[in-house]
Amino acid sequence: MFVEEVQARVYRIRTPFDKTGTVFLYVLKGDRVALIDTGASDSPETVLVPALAEIGLGLSDIDLILNTHAHLDHSGGNADTKRRSGGRVRIHVHAQDLPMATSNEVQVEFHCAPLRTLEFPAEVIAQRARHVRDNAGEPAGADAVLVDGERIDLGRGVRLTVVHVPGHTPGHVAYHWEAEGVLFTGDAIQGQGARPGSYPYYFDASSYRRSLTRMADLGVRTLCLGHAYHGGSLCNLPTRTGTDAAALVQASMAAADTIHRAARQALRQYPGGSRREIAQAALEELLYEIPQLRMRQTGFPLLGGPTLLAHIDAAAAGAYPH
Repeated sequence: MFVEEVQARVYRIRTPFDKTGTVFLYVLKGDRVALIDTGASDSPETVLVPALAEIGLGLSDIDLILNTHAHLDHSGGNADTKRRSGGRVRIHVHAQDLPMATSNEVQVEFHCAPLRTLEFPAEVIAQRARHVRDNAGEPAGADAVLVDGERIDLGRGVRLTVVHVPGHTPGHVAYHWEAEGVLFTGDAIQGQGARPGSYPYYFDASSYRRSLTRMADLGVRTLCLGHAYHGGSLCNLPTRTGTDAAALVQASMAAADTIHRAARQALRQYPGGSRREIAQAALEELLYEIPQLRMRQTGFPLLGGPTLLAHIDAAAAGAYPH
């Protein structure tokens, strides 16, 4: 019901959370078993246990949790998975995401600070904070701190390389199975966003764009995404192969560059404007470029506020790489 075999030794788990979201986790079976991301706080009980049973595994069979990043929908199940494994599983997180992995309040601030800068209503900010706290689970920290270029050998030919791809978070990583041309990307490649009209969601525009270039240069054949992002093809599938994989990376670059051009133009038009005024002006221009469904309470696309702010700040600093 929840599991689909992507290729030999790789299984994708569809993981609904918080009634409105879906995140995709991946199981890799070598001599050791790795789980890439754990979903939200209730995912181990509601999804992982029955999903793993479909492929003859239990949580006690998981040897490594390989987090792409420390956001609630990707690492919220870490603590419960570790508990249910009998404490044997080792949690891997990049050093720059450790603050969020060890403190839910740090994660709340990460998500909410841009919303305050954009003068979102207090009730919207409070709702976002509740969403984080309700789904982030007990902070589990890390048993192993990842670094760029590190090799993780699961045995039976499953050898992964850690690729540091910041932007969505400072410590976001992808896992590259070079021999098979597979890249497990989490939220590092987002097209035009995970939902119609929602926009991509990242906090450092310059880093995100550089990360896209780095992943494009890997020349992978298969992308295993954290969400079913829109862009690059007519079907918004969580796994893209061949030309569809390359097309999604290009669509992600095009979306980021288009947002940046609009942010830069708005900044020039309103040099003394507030960040909210500049972001709203950019949105008006983007109406003709990228689909947007604005939320009534904020006037912004869902999750689009931090992305717009990231591009405004990058434009103001002259730091964008393209």
